[in-house]
Amino acid sequence: MSAEPRGPVPGPIDRPRTVGAIRRALPPELRDRFQTVLDDAVPEDLFALVAQWAAVAQTASDGDAGAAADAVRSGTAATHEIGDVFPALAGML
Repeated sequence: MSAEPRGPVPGPIDRPRTVGAIRRALPPELRDRFQTVLDDAVPEDLFALVAQWAAVAQTASDGDAGAAADAVRSGTAATHEIGDVFPALAGML
């Protein structure tokens, strides 16, 4: 397993917290899908669905995340050997 390191987030993460805020933050092509998921959800699943779609909305509005996802899908993302990652992480402790 490998991953590209990302720098620290420059400030608090701004994740939408309400259904309306999530809907507004989603790209137009995902709004109908979001509504369908909400319409079909049973009450006990709503909290998890709202949290999941809040993350989708946050990621969709982050241009760097989209570029990183594209690089992973295309196989062009930078990778690091796991044996190199652990010593680097240990040095951060």
